[in-house]
Amino acid sequence: MSGLTVPLSLPALVVAGFLVSLATVAVPGPITLVASRLAISRHIASAVWFLVGVTTLDVALFTALASGAAPVLREIGALPVVELFGGIALLWGGITSLRAAPAKRRHGPALDDVEERRALSSFLLGLLVAAANPHYWIWWVTAGLAFVEAARAHGASGLAWMLGALVGGVVAWYVPLLWALSHGSKLLPERAERIVVRGMGIVLVVLGAGLAGLGAWRFYAAYL
Repeated sequence: MSGLTVPLSLPALVVAGFLVSLATVAVPGPITLVASRLAISRHIASAVWFLVGVTTLDVALFTALASGAAPVLREIGALPVVELFGGIALLWGGITSLRAAPAKRRHGPALDDVEERRALSSFLLGLLVAAANPHYWIWWVTAGLAFVEAARAHGASGLAWMLGALVGGVVAWYVPLLWALSHGSKLLPERAERIVVRGMGIVLVVLGAGLAGLGAWRFYAAYL
């Protein structure tokens, strides 16, 4: 693991972790695409809960790497079933976008149960989409592991600062993105909003089909 070490002072290391995390999430991918779809087609709260699910897995993987679980995580991330389930999750999200019209924003006590179910489903979707994204695992067992190992040299406080930096980079990108999507969707006519959501749905279906197909082929080659 020494080849992955980033030899920096703690302040420089924290800044580097923040900037790398920010740059990583700023590149459009399945997580950003699903979060954007949820923000436009449902409600900003659905996108927030989705990202809470993603961040929960981030924290879990950081903790596992700090505990020395890198070899195990590397093996899990390489399993074909990861790609298979990831593709299915993206397919489900894309098909939902294509079949459902953007939800009307309504408030009231009668909708409390619906919102709670949506929060839970969005949270679980965040866990699933993140866990089933091969690039997510690759990042954590390469760049993510390098930052964890470098922070470990600064003790428990170094690990805590590094976790805050990595999560902070994610938050620094998604907070303004969701704010812009929330305000932008209110300005879009209903027809334009439906076109945007369905366009995202088509992209998700294509990504999901490709990922699920790759996972199924690798599973067949490895086990059947």
